Amino acid sequence: MQAAAKARTGCSATAEDLMQDTWLKLENAGVEDSVIHNPAGFITRVAQHAVTSHLRNQRRRNEIDGELTEILWENCDLVSPERALIGRENLKAVRKALDELPEKTRTIFLMNRIDGISHRQLAELHGITSEAVYYHIRRALEHLADLRSELSD
Repeated sequence: MQAAAKARTGCSATAEDLMQDTWLKLENAGVEDSVIHNPAGFITRVAQHAVTSHLRNQRRRNEIDGELTEILWENCDLVSPERALIGRENLKAVRKALDELPEKTRTIFLMNRIDGISHRQLAELHGITSEAVYYHIRRALEHLADLRSELSD
């Protein structure tokens, strides 16, 4: 199973983490009272689900990273005093937009995007699920996207 996970994710460390997650899910599944007619198939299915879920989350994180790159970085070959002033004004607007976010959302967003803390680590730090971390980051990105629309008008 770990070899299959490595083949799908392209990373042995990720495959190991997913197998650990699978073990924990199986350990906490509470299927003692149930009869599993095909234990190997059941375990394989739980592992496949873990890999699929990871890949889906990773794809979404990559989309979010692309959106963030669009928001924060513009292709600019020429730096002029006017361009520098616009940049400073845009930076002030981004700071203001971040300050408008709920504190928890802002903190999670900045810890993820600036400090590079993973969704899983943030979930553990804040006592929430990885999905909740994702939605906090998404909320922040949507707010910044709204700002981008306002600035481009």
